[in-house]
Amino acid sequence: MIFIGGEHILSSLGGSASENFNEAEKGNTGISFYQGDDIFSDKPIGVIKDFEIISGYSKIESICISSANSCLSKLKTEILNDNWLFILSTTKGDIDHLTGGDIEKAKPTYLLSRIAEKLPIKASTMVISNACISGLLAAITAHDLISAGKYDHILVVGVDVISNFINGGFESFYALSESPASPFDKDRTGFSLGEAVSSVVLSSKTNIYLEQPMIFAGGASSNDANHISGPSRTGEGLLRAIESAFKTTAVDSSEIEFISAHGTGTRYNDDMESVAFSRANLANVPLNSFKGYFGHTLGAAGILELSMTIQSMRNGLMLKTRGCTIAETTERVNVLLRNKTSTLNTVLKTASGFGGCNAAAILKNTTE
Repeated sequence: MIFIGGEHILSSLGGSASENFNEAEKGNTGISFYQGDDIFSDKPIGVIKDFEIISGYSKIESICISSANSCLSKLKTEILNDNWLFILSTTKGDIDHLTGGDIEKAKPTYLLSRIAEKLPIKASTMVISNACISGLLAAITAHDLISAGKYDHILVVGVDVISNFINGGFESFYALSESPASPFDKDRTGFSLGEAVSSVVLSSKTNIYLEQPMIFAGGASSNDANHISGPSRTGEGLLRAIESAFKTTAVDSSEIEFISAHGTGTRYNDDMESVAFSRANLANVPLNSFKGYFGHTLGAAGILELSMTIQSMRNGLMLKTRGCTIAETTERVNVLLRNKTSTLNTVLKTASGFGGCNAAAILKNTTE
């Protein structure tokens, strides 16, 4: 049995997991119009404004170090000398170094090494960069490596920050919404970019956490081989990931009580997910998207949304899909339009990304 906990979030909405959850519970969003010296966008985006730069380190390095250490501080100190792996999930790394022509420092492996040197653990390291499933795939990989006896504990940090390069890239796809993202809404027009860092620790030991962990039962990934930037209209890839996750964890679709969907707010993604959920016999299960609160945080999204899901399970509260007023997708699904209290014992987290990649994972409550 593998446990997950110690979650930390730094986003445009708040500086801890509990603060982010509390702000989202109130219906607040971190997405707004922002024009600074570092970023220009005429679309609403979620920018981290409250953070400290560590002397000699960049913004992305600083927020990763802060988040990772905040996460590790929620563990018992005697386990810091155990056998550790540190996984970094990011789609872009510290890409701003490209503006100065420093290709080596722009590589995610360089960011990984900079974070690792400031951690209180000695750990092997790994980068997982697979589009927007990177975070969820990193957690699934961590589960599998611990299950295989390779490591005692694994720290997973998911991060991406917004740059003009990233903003311009998505603008070229005409994917960005003129207003804050409204996932699954009948009038949705695209997604909002966001930046965040989130950290969790997976372990085979339940007694290392200072707060109640959840069980990371397992997960799976797939590829629909459909298009570089467009999901399969049949939902085939995501369906296969979900079905593989069910098989791996011996969980039936009838046991799922809540779905944290990818829910970007684009027409194609949300329709594809609705088809996949319907085909997986999950059409009636309450689901939400967290992207109306944070924007799409790319390599951070999977870990951030896992952390928010853990908070939902701890608090017995499913949060509404912010921005969705009238849900409308290819297949009818049970989109949460208001917050709903519920004891959550078994939940599903999904993610999809460019290149046709998909991932699905299942969490269980330790108080079940």
